Amino acid sequence: MPSQVLRNGSDRWYDAKQRQLKGLAKAPSIRNRSNFNSVVITSELFRFRDIQNAMGAPERVLELGTVANPVGILPFKAHRPFEIPKTIVIRRTSVDEWYVSFCYASAAPEGFVARTAEELAYELKTLDAEALAACALGVDRNVKTNAVATSDGRFFYINREQQERLKRKEIGRKRLQRRAARKVKGSANRRRAYRRVAKSYRYGANVRQDFSHQTSHSLVTEATGDGAAPLLIAFEDLKIPSMVRRPKAKQDASGKWVSNRRAQKAGLNKAILSSCWGAIASQVQYKAARRNILFLKVPSAYSSQECSRCGHTHPDNRHEQSFACQRCSLVLHADTNAGRVTKNRGIAQVRAQEVKTKAKKSVNFRKRKPSNPGAERPAVPVENL
Repeated sequence: MPSQVLRNGSDRWYDAKQRQLKGLAKAPSIRNRSNFNSVVITSELFRFRDIQNAMGAPERVLELGTVANPVGILPFKAHRPFEIPKTIVIRRTSVDEWYVSFCYASAAPEGFVARTAEELAYELKTLDAEALAACALGVDRNVKTNAVATSDGRFFYINREQQERLKRKEIGRKRLQRRAARKVKGSANRRRAYRRVAKSYRYGANVRQDFSHQTSHSLVTEATGDGAAPLLIAFEDLKIPSMVRRPKAKQDASGKWVSNRRAQKAGLNKAILSSCWGAIASQVQYKAARRNILFLKVPSAYSSQECSRCGHTHPDNRHEQSFACQRCSLVLHADTNAGRVTKNRGIAQVRAQEVKTKAKKSVNFRKRKPSNPGAERPAVPVENL
């Protein structure tokens, strides 16, 4: 084991412990053979080399180890152009997939100047009502028929073919789990059986990740229904961790335990988590920042009962997936109306200049410098043995 890897591991543990003390994360977990899935490698232990593969074509590979004691060459597939990093992370998933990941500061496009949320809101306030409504987009999230609905009538959901595959894999996963439970604990057969279960879970994670990235990209790049590029994207401020919390146990007056509809709540929690609400919102937020698009989160109370045209709010306005206002007779798809209500609330925040940039706390891994660089070591007397 190279000493640099041990040093980087201790640095990671120290940073994780500092995050715990600051209240930003839980305590660092102890790694063992079963969950040791990533390692940080600094620049003295890797080099990128250009070689020729067996077909004679040029190929870039990653050489691990020191110059004097190289470990080996690791071929990889680059998903996009990259520069030479100073630190890389090699990670192994539960299904024995290997990834090399790193990040570095890249130059912004020529002429691009990133602006704060306050500056974007001030610029949008100068637009008239018609122009601001044309470039604003409201997004509603639900679990009934689609994951995301927009104010201009678009709907986004996982396609039917992938949904059928997920159902079949869920049925097969239960059978695989029963087989794995009958294997001898600690045996190689048991590990292989649970690796097949992990592959089934991995497919669902890949599908949801692909869906969230495609949906967030479409929301940021595609024009709104009025043909204008989006300059304001408003999401409902949903408290997702609280929404998927398990229900508390209930007792009647005599102390007898009564039903708390735990099974129904578990089904709702599964539907919410499978709809990628949080992933889509976080991805839209950073993708919008790269294009100077204002991202807002607005209150979500009664957005499904409020009329987007006259503002009348009543529970009888909503009928399953249709919306019919009792005052102005507006008829729309319920999710499209909720998206328009979200859009109107985002525009109201811009008009009132209630937009503030939230300060971020830096929790990135970094290599610390010695507190007394260049200091001479104190002389240590040598005793006669």
